[in-house]
Amino acid sequence: MAKKYDLIVVGGGPGGLMAAKTAAEDGLKVLLIERKRNITEINRVCSQVFYIRKLSPSKAGLHGDGYIESVSVEVAFETSRFHFPVPGFSLDYHGPLTPYLNWIQMSPSGHRVYIRKNNLYGFQLSKEAFVTELLASAQKAGAEVWPETIGMGAENTPDGVKVLVRGKQGEQTLEARVAIAADGVSSKIVDSLGLNKKRQVLGPPMTLVSYELEGVETDFPPDTWVDTCIPSINRFMVIFMAWLADGKTTHLVSGKEEVLHKFMEHPNFARWFRHAQVVKKMGHSATTRTPIKEPVEGNVVVVGDAAASVETWIQGAVAMAYMAVKAIEKELSGQRGYPEYIDWWQKAFYMHDPDYFPMIFRFFALANAWADDEEVDYIYSLFQDKEGWPITLINENLELIKERRPEFYERLQKGYEEAKKMFPECL
Repeated sequence: MAKKYDLIVVGGGPGGLMAAKTAAEDGLKVLLIERKRNITEINRVCSQVFYIRKLSPSKAGLHGDGYIESVSVEVAFETSRFHFPVPGFSLDYHGPLTPYLNWIQMSPSGHRVYIRKNNLYGFQLSKEAFVTELLASAQKAGAEVWPETIGMGAENTPDGVKVLVRGKQGEQTLEARVAIAADGVSSKIVDSLGLNKKRQVLGPPMTLVSYELEGVETDFPPDTWVDTCIPSINRFMVIFMAWLADGKTTHLVSGKEEVLHKFMEHPNFARWFRHAQVVKKMGHSATTRTPIKEPVEGNVVVVGDAAASVETWIQGAVAMAYMAVKAIEKELSGQRGYPEYIDWWQKAFYMHDPDYFPMIFRFFALANAWADDEEVDYIYSLFQDKEGWPITLINENLELIKERRPEFYERLQKGYEEAKKMFPECL
């Protein structure tokens, strides 16, 4: 007879590990499966930021799809703590933390607009250290863990769920009372349940490539996140640069590897990379969709990026996992936990805010509007050293731009109309 579990968790990222940890500590019989051989190895692009400042959708920028309930970080010499007061839990963390005080977006010639200026808004952490601690806690609590195992699909049954998995021993079907899909934005479990049929695809698959570099030399301290907007190199995406938690390694991210090379050779930035060496390269591609409105299908609960437009970020994934397990425990005891989980999900993340997709289409409109690098330099010079998200600053000063750069204004307005066509069901 097949071994039956209370809970099968598909996916061993922060969300899946948090779910396994929480459920096992609460006494459930838990199995976690993960496709990677080394579960704690980070092999996809990830900013590894734990942000603590709540941003409005119009000023959210990179955090525009993230978890918006209040959180805090208690920093100590040996053991730091991440506090989640609304769900009601805390997590110990023993890895490095680097505070972020400044977040700058730069034009090709170096005009700076501050998204955050001398204001603590988050910490760079080591995701590897974070997930290592979650894995150890889950296993200590009794969770069974199968690496090198892929969740291929799930099927609801009258008294539970069947999960088809593929591992070193081939394919087999596992049974549980409940399953959690925490297998990321390209979730096979979500797709097998037909949930993607209810979602709108938002453009072609998004690709990210990152370098981890040693020896980068800039005039920015490690407490700074830097974006650069250079249409001649990359029209549709700024280039992100941040220091990792060790304070020595720099994370450089864009959509294509050739873009990273062009940026590192750009005459205004090449001096930063004179002595730099690539120590690690990562990349991934994913389809961007509208979020799952109700991330529960029968006896399967969806957690983290598997339910999101792009991502829930690290803190969103663990908060969602904790809330999912508590909802499951209510349901197993005869109470109604899933409606509470769904309601919380729809309120706790920016991607459900009415202003979220208008923010996204403004980004696409702006990317399409730039004529050249000089135009970026001029527009950014208008907001030199000011604090605010560039897209928002431009939108708040359209009349000034219309007067001084009417051609740019017209292209921007046209871009707004074109971008709206990309998201007709979202607006």
